[in-house]
Amino acid sequence: MINFSINTCPKCGQRKKLMFSNNPLSGSTICFDCINKQLDFNNLEHAEFFCRSYNLPWKPEIWLSLTDHGNNIFEDYTTIMLEDKENHPNLSYESSTRDLWTRTNKEWEKCRSFTQILNRLTPIRDSYVERGRLKWGEQYTFEDIIKLDSIYSRTLKANNITNPLQREAVKALCKIQIEIDDAIRAKDAKGLKDLSSSYSAFAKQADLEGMINDTKTDDITTVAELYDYMEKQGFNFKFYDGYDRDEVDRTIKDIQAANRRLILESTGLQPLLEEMAQQRMQTQEEKHTEEVTDGIQGPSLEDLMNFNPEDSEVDTEDDAAVIDNTFNEDD
Repeated sequence: MINFSINTCPKCGQRKKLMFSNNPLSGSTICFDCINKQLDFNNLEHAEFFCRSYNLPWKPEIWLSLTDHGNNIFEDYTTIMLEDKENHPNLSYESSTRDLWTRTNKEWEKCRSFTQILNRLTPIRDSYVERGRLKWGEQYTFEDIIKLDSIYSRTLKANNITNPLQREAVKALCKIQIEIDDAIRAKDAKGLKDLSSSYSAFAKQADLEGMINDTKTDDITTVAELYDYMEKQGFNFKFYDGYDRDEVDRTIKDIQAANRRLILESTGLQPLLEEMAQQRMQTQEEKHTEEVTDGIQGPSLEDLMNFNPEDSEVDTEDDAAVIDNTFNEDD
């Protein structure tokens, strides 16, 4: 049994039980009450600092086991370290994971808070599970019921569903989603395929796609919608700037060069290339002719359709004069 000395504390000035100092550089120490006021035993960084200050071995598994058995953690831990014969004669601070305790402490705080909340809300949680199983079924766990209620309520709110049949279909979709998650965890490919078919059937019955389309707005909510809007406004994304940025660009360039050499060095392609060049020149000449004669146009179809003989002068001759002139020419 370790007998801690009782003397005047240099910090608070009161006569109390003082901490034993194993620090070879300084024998000064303070009482345990002052230590408890300055350090939080639930904070692993503080615990590690305490052991480092008084040159005690830092064993977090022992420290954590003591946190559930009272508030005199600093005194109890010191007693255990000093009474353990394995720590003698080389009783000193040692820790190979000192830099990890900041992150460990954050995770431990989350764990302790969550555990305390669950312990305090156990009756409420049990009541919630009981009501949830009446609503969804006896086979679902506490986590499943939370997920089912969350998906169901958010779906109803997002789509403003009031039709009872659609509500039931959405509930069925929620249940199938839970089973799909289980099939994914179990790596059951066949079951996943069957469940996916059932999900599609119920989604069609609930008109899930129609509800999603009805709730869509003109607001841009995704990157895909932003790109679509920019392209519709005439913005063209420059996907290639003429430089070889990676292996893909260099590979494409090599393939193009190889194809060029293959075509130029092949036999029997000369007439074909000449014909292609001639057709291209002919096409360019026709295009040039069309551009030159573009201003010289005859009557359009609309002009012909709107033609009225009364609006234009027509040369007319007397029939008798025409007949007389014809017979006179024959003579």
